[in-house]
Amino acid sequence: MSSLSISIYRRLIFDHVFLFLLQMIGRRCVLLALGILLILVITVNIYFIRIIVENSSQKSQFKNLPLVEENYLPGPSLRKNENSRNFQKSVGEDINEKIKEETQILPSKYFKQNTSYLIVLERLLSELKIMDNAHEDIWSIPSNNWPDAHQLIPPSAPELGTILDALRKAKVKHADNAVLGTQLKLMLTLENGAKAVFKPQWYSRDTVIRGPVYYGKDRHNAEIVAFHLSSLLALRRVPLAVIRKLDLNNEIRKHATPELYTTMYQEGNDTCLYGVCHYCSSNDPVCGTGDILEGALIFWLPRYLHLVKHRHPWQRTYKKKKLAPWEMDDNYCKKVKESKAYSPQFSSRLLDLVDTAVFDFLMDNGDRHHYELAQNNFHNPAVLLIDNGKSLGNPDVDHLDILAPLYQCCIIHKTTWDRLKMFSGGTLSLSLEKLIARETIMADVLPLISDAHLSAMDRRLLTIYAVVEYCVKKKRYVSNVILDHR
Repeated sequence: MSSLSISIYRRLIFDHVFLFLLQMIGRRCVLLALGILLILVITVNIYFIRIIVENSSQKSQFKNLPLVEENYLPGPSLRKNENSRNFQKSVGEDINEKIKEETQILPSKYFKQNTSYLIVLERLLSELKIMDNAHEDIWSIPSNNWPDAHQLIPPSAPELGTILDALRKAKVKHADNAVLGTQLKLMLTLENGAKAVFKPQWYSRDTVIRGPVYYGKDRHNAEIVAFHLSSLLALRRVPLAVIRKLDLNNEIRKHATPELYTTMYQEGNDTCLYGVCHYCSSNDPVCGTGDILEGALIFWLPRYLHLVKHRHPWQRTYKKKKLAPWEMDDNYCKKVKESKAYSPQFSSRLLDLVDTAVFDFLMDNGDRHHYELAQNNFHNPAVLLIDNGKSLGNPDVDHLDILAPLYQCCIIHKTTWDRLKMFSGGTLSLSLEKLIARETIMADVLPLISDAHLSAMDRRLLTIYAVVEYCVKKKRYVSNVILDHR
């Protein structure tokens, strides 16, 4: 509406109202009529001024908007994905905030030392002692006597230290490429026919792996740390692991298969190799200091266990712009439990995956894309904690999404929860450091874990406490969260 039109309308209204008032009320009420007329005029002016302002505002807004052709409008599927990502981001932020809030109000009991940890620590340290008169068939114990449906090592293992020492010192009889996974590993046959996988050292102890939680090569020392942490948490499902210094010239080259031998060469005074694997390349070798290469030697599990690999329900996509189903659905656990294999009524597998999540969160291992079960006619076999090399990446970052099975399902084994509470008040790092120090001395190497990583474990344990407290409040009763299924 133009300014001229508004002026004409305003004048017509004024004239008609004025004549009407004169006819209706006469001369005696002229003053009253003029007052009413003045109010009407002011009201009409305000109304038309508002229209002018709104019209001019809309014109300026439309003037600044770009023209969008119909062909450039995003399709329904794209808009849906964008909305899903935005929604999931808010869900992720929401759970992070809730856990942070819960951490700030944790009861004081989680910050106090529970002296009962000393009993467990002393027992585990005594297991690491080497027996004087070890019998020759020592390898039959970890191969035949120990493993069962729920663990690779029994709760009491007085021969453990002797077996670990034998693993450090056993002569290498045969060396080959280990065609497992994507990285360089060696499959070694030791005396008496025992087999073990060797993971070489790629990083120094204080190297920080930045980026996504699954970045970088395997950290060999993480395998040994994982082995001892599993004992502390009563999750003895990690294969035997020790630090070993291999003489690449005398122990490997002389016993290598032709395929492995051709990947070995000298670079100055150092012996190098690159092996055969998915990512192995002559451009990316690993070299010893002279002929000596440090690494983790991991005992190969016996065949009769019949390991079966399963895809982890909380597997990552390993793509920056693509989220996994569990990252987009806060009720994802309910869908997982619809499968009989993961229903707590029929199996402990889901609870085992929660145990695994707790273990991996402490270790900072976000690369558990599959898991293994020993399915040799075992009833309800436990999830094994195999391949822990992607742990100990960045001690300054806590990847809370590793705990997704815990905070989405809000259940945990009572035995695991009781053991976690035992190591409150900083005693987890203290105990782990003492166990690993034994390995450091026996292998004659630098400390296997930095102070930063030890402190990170204590900090992450507080987060686990907070998640369980959050779950108890969410599900109202402790018995709905802490389950006694084993």
